[in-house]
Amino acid sequence: MAEYAGFWMRLGAYLIDGIILAIINYAIYFIPGFVYFAITGELGSNKPVPGAFAVVILVLCLIISIAYPVCFWRWRGQTPGKMAVGIKLIRTNDSPVGWGAAAMRFLGYIICWVTFGLLFLWIAFDSRKRGIHDRIAGTCVIKLPRKKALLTEAYEGN
Repeated sequence: MAEYAGFWMRLGAYLIDGIILAIINYAIYFIPGFVYFAITGELGSNKPVPGAFAVVILVLCLIISIAYPVCFWRWRGQTPGKMAVGIKLIRTNDSPVGWGAAAMRFLGYIICWVTFGLLFLWIAFDSRKRGIHDRIAGTCVIKLPRKKALLTEAYEGN
């Protein structure tokens, strides 16, 4: 029987993914701006980038912030954060996580964010550790079995 991943494990995975996304988005924000100012010869100036340029950058960051979890959920059932803490997203009916379930789960995230994250706390009190986003998508998050390292005689203290 699968062991469900609790609130703290899931929060840890979420924070790792947040750091990864922040790095990606900062790169998207700064690199094109740096290139733009280098090409125009205004590198080091305090001038803001043109409005259309800024809008394109913001839209690109938004698309990546949505695509990152949705694509990883669809592809592996795990974002890099979930991989790091050893948990995985599965469907409650044992079918693969499809695009529809991944999109619905992200919609559930939006609902949780609208409540300033309070609905994420549902995970801590649910018997199957499911949040609103899991219920909407028909998913749950399980702990993966830990792999045990095989020790040779040299490491066993002989």
